[in-house]
Amino acid sequence: MDGYLSLKENTTLNQLVIWKPESSKVINLPPLNLKPKQIIVAGALLSPPGNPGSMVMLFEEYLRYIICYSSDDKQWTKRWIGKEIADIGHVKDDTEDIISQQCITYCDGKLYASTDAEGYLMVIEENRFNKNLKLRPLNCKLPTPFSRCQNISRHLLDFCGQLCWVEVSWGGVNAEDIIDIDVLKLELSGNIKKWVKVKSPEDGAIFLSNNYAFSCPVNEPEVEGGHIYLFQRKRFYKVNFTDKSLSASLPLQNLSEWGNSPFLAMRDLIRLCNQQGKPEYPISKLEDSNEARVNNFGDLPSDILGFIAKKLYGVDYHNFRLVCHKFRLVAPCIKWSEALLKLQSTSFSPWLVFRKGNSCATHYFMDPHSCSICLIKIPEFFLHGQVRYSKDGWLLICSRTVMFFYHPFTNNRIELPEGVGARVQNRCLGYGLSSSPSSEDSVLVGHTFDFIYYFSRREGQWIQYYFPDLDGFKPNHNSPIYFDGAFYFLGRDGKVAVFRRDDDQVSWKILKELESPCESYCSNYLLECGGNLVSVFVVEQMVHIYKLNFTEPMTWEKVKSLENHALFVSPSSCFSVIPKLSDMENKVYFRKLYGKDIVYYCLSTDKFYTCGKKEVVADFHNTTEFLYSTWIEPR
Repeated sequence: MDGYLSLKENTTLNQLVIWKPESSKVINLPPLNLKPKQIIVAGALLSPPGNPGSMVMLFEEYLRYIICYSSDDKQWTKRWIGKEIADIGHVKDDTEDIISQQCITYCDGKLYASTDAEGYLMVIEENRFNKNLKLRPLNCKLPTPFSRCQNISRHLLDFCGQLCWVEVSWGGVNAEDIIDIDVLKLELSGNIKKWVKVKSPEDGAIFLSNNYAFSCPVNEPEVEGGHIYLFQRKRFYKVNFTDKSLSASLPLQNLSEWGNSPFLAMRDLIRLCNQQGKPEYPISKLEDSNEARVNNFGDLPSDILGFIAKKLYGVDYHNFRLVCHKFRLVAPCIKWSEALLKLQSTSFSPWLVFRKGNSCATHYFMDPHSCSICLIKIPEFFLHGQVRYSKDGWLLICSRTVMFFYHPFTNNRIELPEGVGARVQNRCLGYGLSSSPSSEDSVLVGHTFDFIYYFSRREGQWIQYYFPDLDGFKPNHNSPIYFDGAFYFLGRDGKVAVFRRDDDQVSWKILKELESPCESYCSNYLLECGGNLVSVFVVEQMVHIYKLNFTEPMTWEKVKSLENHALFVSPSSCFSVIPKLSDMENKVYFRKLYGKDIVYYCLSTDKFYTCGKKEVVADFHNTTEFLYSTWIEPR
């Protein structure tokens, strides 16, 4: 609070200090004199030190005490809360529940907390008559987890004067990749309390640490509003929680992996603002100038504009139509099927699809060759869903309640039946299709940590198969690939598993004799290329590609060249194509952006580049990716 931190200085003497990093001011507190096994797991500073009645509140886990220090009393007072927590959390035994250390926050003059077992909310307040603390239940629970990950960090905090909930899902090879992030706020309407998604306010930012979180107004140019800043495994991450774009910093050196990790502290906001509450740093303003002149291409004759439009294809044609009404008159809207026939002799490579900014109704389609962008408005039913998979021009859209396929180029939609479908979209790590979802013989497969979900369009229903712990397989957050009549899965450890269903015969097999071809890597993918099953392993500064030799004993063989193929990889879609432009061959395209350009890896030079400016990129640090972006094949 106001730049102060409460720190434990000596575990033997149970000594606490309050420290202000910005000014190096330290306030020593009396010894705690804890009993054996007592552990302080969280604390709250209810008002800045020096203010009348300022208080430090600590939460002890083993015996379930609240321990307080008031500047008026100059001593620690302890209060047992085990019975009250049990009553609020609806548990029978007062030893079964505690206060969650990530869910304690001061908001709008009240101290909020929750039980650890079921997430029941409460307010911790002081009785104004006898100054005793009491725990008042709110008869409301924290949001139901929506994550499909096992490693999740959750925080309760004050964000712009509202009680908010942040849930970060971690996954990937080393559980270091952010898979998803949600920010919800508690809305109160009479006796009705509900959690709703936060719309991005540009004047506030959220900061997450291991055991606590806070927010602050944006008073400095280095901090962007509507973003979440967090530290994990020696890296800082910045996430826009509206369009879920993510960027990561270079690893911080000279830091221990698990020991004294860095903490986040909020600066004294009073010193950063003037009396009107406005930032004190200088703000430069752009002056109006009459000297700049722009050529108005709209004044060109319509026949010339029409001639120009006929020479444009794909993204360029659509961008041309977006300029003004006159341009749309000379360049009529065309069907994608007609555009595809027109583009038989030109480049029509896969596109990167993502949502950017505050608009949920518009998706960006980026051409990896020219990095040009086409904006496509999507139907209303798409607005509350996320893209989870892509194949043959179709997007698999999932939300909390529905699941369907959508073809953005034809506006066709294929509904998926209910049943176990709600559990599928909430829990699956990845999906795979045997063929286009418009085919009568298509099969959709999704996987979790224990289940394989199977949907056959011909049968028209979901079937779930239970494999406890997947027989030891370590699933990754990527898509399985359908190859030679079976679905192949690539695990976090590089192992391969096969799911096969022939009529009523179902099998799940881990290829235990097939060792991972790569020992250390940050991500991996599986796809089909030129009739071969191919794996892609991404190291910090290199990409390794292997093809599977099915001759017993099965082995991975190193691929030195893709020849005339190009690979497009992401957690939600992986495939290969033979591009019509030769300068796209022998490359691996990723869903990461460096500035405004897509990043690819060239096997000829063993280096990363940007598509547009052809700049060399050392690695994936300081790149941006959209968490629900995917590659799509225009068909």
